[in-house]
Amino acid sequence: MGYKGNITPQQDTGWGVIYRLNDLFREIEVFAPLGKYDEWNFKLDRIFSNLCYRSKFKITKDTDDKIISIEFDEDAYDIKMFLDYKILQFKSEMAIAKRKLNEGVDYTKNSDWIQGKKKLYKAIFMKEIWLRKYMQELGLYLKEVEHNPGGAMFGK
Repeated sequence: MGYKGNITPQQDTGWGVIYRLNDLFREIEVFAPLGKYDEWNFKLDRIFSNLCYRSKFKITKDTDDKIISIEFDEDAYDIKMFLDYKILQFKSEMAIAKRKLNEGVDYTKNSDWIQGKKKLYKAIFMKEIWLRKYMQELGLYLKEVEHNPGGAMFGK
């Protein structure tokens, strides 16, 4: 049975997605503070994949009606690709800084490597914030209804 069937789930898909997204964000709360940037970024990609279930595809076919390419037809994908490019760029800066040093030198104290790491953190942080905003646009983020921030923090 293909995806074009007339099956209507009894449960609301949105709630399932919200639960999955919350689980993934909970894992991020561990990776980010520990400096596990690759794991943090990977989980952000998993979050994005869960947000894409409504995205449209631009399908290109040849004259024989065979598919020759499939691309996302959404601005969100372009934003993600830009952020991923910046992340890769800063990882490359860190690797170059490390390679420039003599063997045995502690690269983590090198100013070029440290600057690259700061840029990498900022790029992954921006990706996370963008994803949270994108979730809000899609209606998959819980509403902010607490008018008393102290009450939200301390349960009053």
